[in-house]
Amino acid sequence: MKKRTGKYIAIAFDIDGTIVKPVSSWRYIHEKLGNWDILACRYQDLFNAGKISYRQFCKLDASHWKGMSESKIAEIFSDVPYTKHAKECLIELKKKGFFLIALSTGLQYIAEKLKKEIGFNVVVSNRLLSKNGILTGGVRINISHGEKGKILKKILGRYKILPEETICVGDSEGDIPMLKLAGFSIAFNSVSDHLSQIANYVCKTDDFCEIVDVINKICQED
Repeated sequence: MKKRTGKYIAIAFDIDGTIVKPVSSWRYIHEKLGNWDILACRYQDLFNAGKISYRQFCKLDASHWKGMSESKIAEIFSDVPYTKHAKECLIELKKKGFFLIALSTGLQYIAEKLKKEIGFNVVVSNRLLSKNGILTGGVRINISHGEKGKILKKILGRYKILPEETICVGDSEGDIPMLKLAGFSIAFNSVSDHLSQIANYVCKTDDFCEIVDVINKICQED
C-alpha cells in the first residue's frame, strides 16, 4: 500500500448518522417501506434494554424482509441523503491520499455505495442474505455492536498501519471502542455524552467541512 506522508495515514468512519443522515439503515428500510411498526420498534427497544442480543435483534429485523427482491431494498438506498457536504469532503480526503475505512453495524447497501462513489479502501458492514436475488430473511453479522475497535485493529494490522497513525470519526456509543484506539478522535453529530467526553475534538456543527478543517489542522502540526 502506498502511504501518504505525515503522522496520520488512515481515517476510519462510522457510517449511519455520521456520513449519512439516517442513524440506522435498519430503521431506514422499515420507514421507507412504511412498516416501522410497533413490532419493529419493539425489537430495537428490547436490544437497547439489553433483553436480546445484537445478533437476535438483527435476525428479527431481517426476517421482516424475507421474500422481497434485493434490488428493491438496494433501490431504497440509491438516494440516501449524505450529511451536509460529506460526499465532497470525503472525495477531498481521498484525493489527499488518506486510506479511508468505513465501519458500520448497519447493512451493506450504504457501505457499497461509499466504495463505489468515493473509493473507500475498506468497508465492513452486516449483510442481508439473498438467493437468486430474493432475500432469505437471513443476515450475516460481520460486525456486531461494540466490536468496531476489534475490527479496526484487524484492518490496520492487515495494511500495516499503526493505530496512532489513524483518525477515527463517529457519533454514538458503538463508536467508542474505535475512537479509543485511534491516534486522534472526532465526535460528529454526537448522540453520546461518553463519546463526546473521550473524543479529542467534538464538532460544533453538522457540516462535514468541520471534520476536514480539523484534519487539515492536525496534519499541519505533524
